[in-house]
Amino acid sequence: MKRSNVLIAIAVASALLVAGVVVISPGKGEDVLPGNDDEAEPPVVPGNLTDPIATVPHPIGIDEGDAKLHLELSYPGQGDGSRFEWNKEYEIVLRTSGSGWTGRTVIKVFAERTEGIGSKCLILSYGNDVAKWESHLVHGIIHLSTDTFVWISDGQDERTDSFNVLFNRTGTFVLTFQAFDADSGAPLSAPVSTDEMNVPEEGRVAVKALGAEWKTIGNASYLVVLINMTNEWNVRHSVNITHLGLSYDQGTSKVSESLTSFKEQELEPGVSTQFLAYFPLDEGAEDVELIYAEPGQPPTSVPLDL
Repeated sequence: MKRSNVLIAIAVASALLVAGVVVISPGKGEDVLPGNDDEAEPPVVPGNLTDPIATVPHPIGIDEGDAKLHLELSYPGQGDGSRFEWNKEYEIVLRTSGSGWTGRTVIKVFAERTEGIGSKCLILSYGNDVAKWESHLVHGIIHLSTDTFVWISDGQDERTDSFNVLFNRTGTFVLTFQAFDADSGAPLSAPVSTDEMNVPEEGRVAVKALGAEWKTIGNASYLVVLINMTNEWNVRHSVNITHLGLSYDQGTSKVSESLTSFKEQELEPGVSTQFLAYFPLDEGAEDVELIYAEPGQPPTSVPLDL
C-alpha cells in the first residue's frame, strides 16, 4: 500500500472512533460472533442415537438411591385383575422423570409368559417401529428383550412414551420396562412391571350348513349336508365329525363315518374348513337340525331348510 493510502485509512478510522463507532472486519466463519448471546448452548453428551446399544438379557435390580430416572406405567385394567383379549391391541403409557443423568438413554422392554414364550407370542409397537424381540435363557427360563425409545439426556428428563401391545397367544404375560445407559448397559432406573396379564382361551366353533340334498345309496336313504366350520377360538382347535349329528321330529341320527371322507382337522384361529357329511335319514323327516356338540361345550344347532 502506498504511503498516501495508509494515511487516508488511518484518518478514516480515527474519524469513526471519534464518532463512537467500532468497526469489526468480518473474518472466517468460525470467527463470527453468534447472533444471540443469550441462546443456550446444546448439551455436550457422549454417544450418538445410532450407535450400537449394549445388550442386557434381563431386568437388573438397583438401589433407590442410585436411580437417576423414575418410571411409571399406566394401562387398561391395571390393578383390577382384568383379563385381556387375544388379537387385540392395548396401549401402555410410560412416564419417565429424573435429573442428574447426562448421556444416551434407552428404554428396554422384557417379556415373560408363564407357559413359555417365543418372539411371535406378542407384538409390541412404539412410535413408527415394531419391536424386534431377542430371546435369552435366564435361569432356565426364556425371556424376550427389545430396545425401544433412545434419546440423549441433558441432565433433566420429563417425557411420556406410548406402546401398543397385541397378544398373539393365550397365557399369562408380564412386561417389564427399565431405563439403561445405552452405551454401557448400566441401569438408570428400577425395573417397573405390569401385573400378570392373563389372556384366556376363549371362543367356539361356528357351524354353517351351505346346502343339503337327499341321496339313496344302496337301499338306504341319506341326507347329505355341505358343512362349513370356522375356528373362532383364539387358539388352534380341532374339529371332528364324531361330534356331528342330526335332530329331527322322530329322533336323532349320527353322521356316517364310512361315507363321510372328512374325519378331523386342526384349524388355526379364524380358519375354516368345508366338507360333505352323510347322515342316514329317511326322506321326508321334518324339523331337521344339524347339531355340533363337543364335550364340555354348549352344542351348536343349525336348522336345515329342506
